[in-house]
Amino acid sequence: MRALVLDAEWNPKASYDLSEDEQEQHRAMNSANVWQNPELRVEERERPEPDKDEVLVRVKYAGICGSDAAMTETDDDGYMHYSAYTQLPNVIGHEFSGEVVETGDDADLFEAGDPVTAEVTDYCGRCQMCRQGFHGHCENFEQIGFTLDGAFAEYVTVPEKILWGVSELSEQYEDEDELYRAAATIEPSTISFYGLFGRAEGIWPGDYHVYHGVGPIGLTGMNVSRAAGAGKVIAFEPSDERRAIANELGFDHVYNPIETDPVTKVNEVTGGEGADVHVETSGAVGATYPVIEGTLAEQANVVHISNAGSDPDIALRKYQGNSAQIYGSEGHTGQQVYPRTIRLMASGQLDNLPMITSTYDLENADEAVSQACKRVDGKVLIEV
Repeated sequence: MRALVLDAEWNPKASYDLSEDEQEQHRAMNSANVWQNPELRVEERERPEPDKDEVLVRVKYAGICGSDAAMTETDDDGYMHYSAYTQLPNVIGHEFSGEVVETGDDADLFEAGDPVTAEVTDYCGRCQMCRQGFHGHCENFEQIGFTLDGAFAEYVTVPEKILWGVSELSEQYEDEDELYRAAATIEPSTISFYGLFGRAEGIWPGDYHVYHGVGPIGLTGMNVSRAAGAGKVIAFEPSDERRAIANELGFDHVYNPIETDPVTKVNEVTGGEGADVHVETSGAVGATYPVIEGTLAEQANVVHISNAGSDPDIALRKYQGNSAQIYGSEGHTGQQVYPRTIRLMASGQLDNLPMITSTYDLENADEAVSQACKRVDGKVLIEV
């Protein structure tokens, strides 16, 4: 089978405290301190065989995440920008849809031909975090496209317990190709869904929502907020292209934070009440947190989703005085986030098709990643 593989040189920085497990397994917990000179290549690989608890999926579409782009970008010394857990070489890609081809001996939830998508994190189910229900913080986790071979390939094997059927999307998408394209955007939608409803508390229909950053996570999140009954969804994004995509999705309050003062605009749109919900999806925390703190409604929720390169100064007394909360949110695993997001999409309340702006075939998947690195698209897909 054909697959897009990421490889890099193992060269830990002298300042990085490499653990014994990292050294023995060549797995980096902080990739930005270990992997140097990353390279992409499309190559021929053997088709994987599913283990007894796995399902073999024929990939239809796979989306490029910001983390996929960051794994190919480097600093001046050639170290990758991505700062989380990886093992290389590896087939990357974790946002995808596909069709079941074969099931392992103990996998009986799906049949050949079923349309599916999947979560990213394979959790053990036995550690303390898993036993508390926090599967996304599993102490023994693996991740599709990071430590396990991913979906930028013709086939991928997936643990059955993190696979989800999407046949009910046919209620909204009669065309099979559209169904698979939409299903490939479920994963980024679950990121904001989990942040808003799995982590934050007390979010109500009619609330004012502000998104700081309108990349793929921000765009899908805005759709989720609208589906959940937000009174108004406001967004700030410097990219002309991405603001235009948000407008095409039907959002009117989308502004350039360089040309328009965000604090003034939020207070204007909300009649001086401020925002009930702030969602940080840009990573530019030095610029966004002063805006957040200048527009906090009473008892506001701040949902921090982005992987920021630095920590912002926090005006702690502002949060205390407004009885506001900051919720860190990572991933999407557990709490029925996937089936709930799928139901929203099946009902027509969540439609991400208009945000898909570029599609490449697998042989040109490296070009697709390069396009995503420009950060002007809504969502870039690879058609397999």
